[in-house]
Amino acid sequence: MKTDTYTSDRQDETNRSFVVPVNNGAGKCSDPKCSCGNAAIPKGTGYLHISQKVVDYRQDCPTPRDLIYKLNKRQAELGCFETVELDRSAVFPQLLCKEAAIRHQLNLEVAAEDAANWWNTGEVPLRSTPTAF
Repeated sequence: MKTDTYTSDRQDETNRSFVVPVNNGAGKCSDPKCSCGNAAIPKGTGYLHISQKVVDYRQDCPTPRDLIYKLNKRQAELGCFETVELDRSAVFPQLLCKEAAIRHQLNLEVAAEDAANWWNTGEVPLRSTPTAF
């Protein structure tokens, strides 16, 4: 996990990230409301939507191992008769096509850079994707 500082609106922030495993092949638009019909997104492209909900959930589980631990701990708290409902939209960022990224009003440049970085490194910045406005 990187801990280098960077220049931003808040000088005291650190560049933190979390890991999301990358598939070997192409991705698909993960917005179920998009009219693209889950269009294929070639490796290295697309737009990454990191919601504040994801940032809040992943604060204490930056690695897949940490995430599994957190989910198992929650399962143990619920007991053996309950199951943890995994809200994927709260745990993982969404890979989107351009149409969906525009509809979500994302800053396309930042979302595309985040997607390219994720494809190359498996790391996602621990901050929400800025909007276009």
